[in-house]
Parts: sequence; C-alpha cells; structure tokens
Amino acid sequence: MKKSLILLFSLAEIVLSAQTVNPYLPDTLSTQKISGMTLVFNEEFNNTGKPNPANWSYEGGFVRNNELQWYQSDNANCSGGRLLIEGRRANFPNPKYVAGSTDWRTNRQTVNYTSSCIHSRGKKSWLFGRFEIRARIDTSKGAWPAIWTLGNSKDWPSCGEIDIMEFYRINNIPTLLANFAWGTATAWQAKWDSYTRPLSQLLAQDDKWPEKYHVWRMDWTNESIKLYVDNEPYNMTLLSQTINADGSNPFLQPQYFMLNLALGSGGGDPSKTVFPLEFEVDYVRVYQNTPTALNEQIADESELHIVYPIDKKIVRFKYSKVIDKLPLKVAVYNVSGMNVFSQNFNRIETQNELNLSALNSGVYFIRFDGQNSKVCKVILK
Repeated sequence: MKKSLILLFSLAEIVLSAQTVNPYLPDTLSTQKISGMTLVFNEEFNNTGKPNPANWSYEGGFVRNNELQWYQSDNANCSGGRLLIEGRRANFPNPKYVAGSTDWRTNRQTVNYTSSCIHSRGKKSWLFGRFEIRARIDTSKGAWPAIWTLGNSKDWPSCGEIDIMEFYRINNIPTLLANFAWGTATAWQAKWDSYTRPLSQLLAQDDKWPEKYHVWRMDWTNESIKLYVDNEPYNMTLLSQTINADGSNPFLQPQYFMLNLALGSGGGDPSKTVFPLEFEVDYVRVYQNTPTALNEQIADESELHIVYPIDKKIVRFKYSKVIDKLPLKVAVYNVSGMNVFSQNFNRIETQNELNLSALNSGVYFIRFDGQNSKVCKVILK
C-alpha cells in the first residue's frame, strides 16, 4: 500500500468522533445508526454460554500455518456482554496422531495448547457494506488473534481473504496488520496487499492500547475495500487490481467471517507466556446501503402489503391496487444494484410468495412492475 494512496482516502474520509463508551468495557449502548445505511446483521454476544449456533460454527483440530493450538469449541464462550476466546495450555494425546507421518497435523503425539476459531461459513455471508467489529486483543508473545473474511467459492487464495485485523510477530516485532489476498497462477500462492504497523508505535501514542477495546472497520464497495482502526485508515485496495489468474475477482462475491486466536507460528514462542491468553469480541455489525441503480422512491412495506417471516427468506405480498396489472414483473436487487432474482406472476392470489432462500443475508430491494413501479426494501437474515 502506497502512503500517498492511504493519505488520499485519509483526507477525504476520516471522521473523528468522540468516544462515548468506556474503552475498557463492552459497549452497552444501542447499536449505532449510520445515515443512509441499514444494520443488516449484528451479533452483540450478550448471552451467557456458546455463541449463537444460527450464526457461528467451529473449526476443529490442527488447521493451518503449523500453529500450535488444537481448535475446539470449549474455548469460545459468551459472558459479560462479549465473546471470550481463550488460548490455554493443555496436555492430551493428539486424536489424529499417525506414527511416521510427515504431516504436521498428524505427526504430533500430544496437544499442548487449545483455542477456538468460530466462523459464519454456510450460515452468514455478505457482499459489500460496512463491517464493524469492536474487540480487545492479547498482545502477549505467542498470540496470533485475527478478524478476517473468506469468499464463499473457490479454494484459497482465489476465494479472496480480507484480514480486517491480524496481530503477530514479523522478525520478532509485534505488529498489527491489515491485508488483502487473492489468487495467482500458482496454486496456494497469494498476491498480497499488506499494511503493517508495529505495536511500539501504538504504545508510543497510548501505553494502555492493549488493555482497551478498539473498533476495526471495513468499508467495501464494488470499487474498493478500505480498512480502518478506530477511524484511522490502515489499508485500501482497488477491486480493479484484485484479479485472480483465471480472470475472476474474489471480492465481487459474498464473504463470511472468521474470528480466531491462533498460538505459536507467526505469533511467536508461547512457552514462557503466562496463560490463558484472551481475545475478546464485543460485537460484530454489518451495514448496507441503498443501491444507486434504483431511482424510485422506496415504498413502505404496508403500502405493498409485504409480510414475511425473514428467518425462512420467504417474502409474501398481498393483493394491492398498486400492483394489480398483469403480468406482474418482480425483480430483486442487491445493494450494488445488481438484479439477483426475477419472477413473473400471471395471476395475483390473496397472498403471493417469493422464495429468496438462495440469496445471502443482507439488504435487498424488490421492484414490483405492475400498474405502477414500486420498490420495497427487505432485510433477509
């Protein structure tokens, strides 16, 4: 990332806001309203126990990067208004041990550390929007916390990876990173666009930085992706440049969340570190805006008699004089203005259905072309 590029969008977009919450505690205020945007997903982790299974699943075992932790669900729990992922010391036999194996996942006889990685793969994913995650990270030696996203299709790295937050050691220097990765002509080899900031710089500004919660933010459009920390721009990439070797663009497809605390490997040697290590996530929020491609005034749901049980993604609409011309053409648009679903109705029943189960969660706009053209906004969860 060139400094001039960061400076450009820094001057154009950075907005400093007064802190209204205690930086050492989870935010108990109402969700923030953003002008021109709709909150389409928020996980506040206000329950006690496991994260909501409708939103989150878990990785298991030894997974990537020759890391030391055995991932399991036990280490991820909600309490006190936040998700707590703990890195712990352990000592039990590796259930997948194979004598003589050359695979690092199976040639370790024992598990010496455990942690958790939760993800929304197959449950929640989004295309474009503002993503905000408030979290407190552990900067102890051995810790490798991350807030990141991966694309729904293709193998890594052609699926696309966005590291909204990553913290590990580069040449043994504790460093905060904001990265983008996409595919090259070589399998499993990524093209990276990375920004790094040594922890020492953050400590020079605020010696209490590791003790506080911070807001990591991503603004993602069909033209660019911008990453911020506490409203300070860290990295930006243009989607005109993020092209895989096969010509596809991984950042024009929905991405899902990954929240994890890895141990060892890039995080450094944790053998002398005091455990447990803690990665705390206060909330995860996703906002989306109205597509500029739709110029019609957005009608109220009651005007079109829209009724829908959002959990099943079935939109039901009743007979209305504003849509009584046949055939009735119904088109669904995502936030970028792309037509993602169409259906024609040759007759109007007392109650009619649109099955939108194939669409991802988020904001959509339904245009009814009948007697008059009307557009209604719906949120699929």
